Amino acid sequence: MDVIDLQAERERRDGPDPEHVVTEGGGKWYKFALSYKDDDKQYGLHIWATDFADAERRVRLMRDGLKLDGQVYVSGGF
Repeated sequence: MDVIDLQAERERRDGPDPEHVVTEGGGKWYKFALSYKDDDKQYGLHIWATDFADAERRVRLMRDGLKLDGQVYVSGGF
């Protein structure tokens, strides 16, 4: 008789796609989507965090301390 681990099956089914999970430094990092509005347009970006609470913490840090460091240029063309 085969036994199914229901918790593992739920995590496999409901969890993030493998391309949005990175194992590095002994832990897992997950990709989170952020968005904001400027007038009537919506913009988005992604960050990596170890869990939802870490993602929320990083967003708070961005609200308090995000700064523009400068424009990025591509050297040597595309």
